[in-house]
Amino acid sequence: MSSETEVPRPEQLDEDDLLLANALQTAPRATWSELEKVLGQDAVTLARRWERLNSNGLAWVTPALGPGLLYRTCRAFIEIHCEPGSAAQVSAELSRQPHVLTLQHVAGTYDLFAIAFTPDFASMSDYLLTSLPQQEGVVRVRSHLVTRNFRTGSQWRLGVLNQRQERTLLRTGPEPPGAEATAYSTWERELIVALSKDGRLRYTDIATELGVTPRTVQRRLNRLLGNRDLLLRCDVARPLAGWPTGALLWLNVPDERLEEAGRTLGAFPETRSCAALSGANNLLVTVTLHSVDALHDWAVQLRQALPYAAIADRSVVLRQDKLCGHLLDVWGRSRGVVPLDIWRPSGLSR
Repeated sequence: MSSETEVPRPEQLDEDDLLLANALQTAPRATWSELEKVLGQDAVTLARRWERLNSNGLAWVTPALGPGLLYRTCRAFIEIHCEPGSAAQVSAELSRQPHVLTLQHVAGTYDLFAIAFTPDFASMSDYLLTSLPQQEGVVRVRSHLVTRNFRTGSQWRLGVLNQRQERTLLRTGPEPPGAEATAYSTWERELIVALSKDGRLRYTDIATELGVTPRTVQRRLNRLLGNRDLLLRCDVARPLAGWPTGALLWLNVPDERLEEAGRTLGAFPETRSCAALSGANNLLVTVTLHSVDALHDWAVQLRQALPYAAIADRSVVLRQDKLCGHLLDVWGRSRGVVPLDIWRPSGLSR
């Protein structure tokens, strides 16, 4: 029986594919008529292209927690050491858990890297101290609580749009309402779960699923997006978009230079995410690269920009099994989704 790794390599995304994906990274729910004006392609053609990309798992729009919800939840970056030969099974088990949003196999001092979210600090403590160490195949866990984000994966761009196109698309988003510090409510959770299946789902379809009116869905979603409690992101099968390699670099930065370092690294085009952490290695930056060879040059660039930052550890991503809730195949294509429901109690322990 052939394995998944023997599947022939799919074709690369072409320039028009990348242009459309980049446009949806900038404005994930832009209408086809809005995209037609910016991209200069017929709306029907764009809709058909997206249908092909989306149905084949080559590109998709999904929700991500924005700054508002991020600071009302608890996040951790986790290094997982597995029993020999068990990493694939451990990853498959963890990928099914809704609060494990991202999961990668890495070449380095540990086997798996995970990003986990829980509703609060107590839930995260229970998960890290009890549930995860008891997972079959897990030998050792090292966790790092996130204290501040300087850049998230939702901000990474393919870099195909020109500045005029990007500025125009940015104006299509919802106007931010007055900032509201509101308590978590059930409808937020329901809306996020519904959008996990398809971030471009029509208001009418969401309304039918939630049992409310389309206008209510539109108002609530605009409120979440406008307040940046929620973000929408367009992801692509990166190995088929010219970005087959990823890496994680753990840095030790003087506390008084942490803000400067985070903002500097967050501006690098290869940076997917950059976050301050609770441990001695107090900054983690994840990058997307065109090749493994490019990691050395990127590390040199980092040291030149931040001579006071020590690279404590680095790992190359061998394969990504899960990305912001989406289950990926060996070519980075979405093959299913675990809805973003970090509040579900049953997801916190087996």
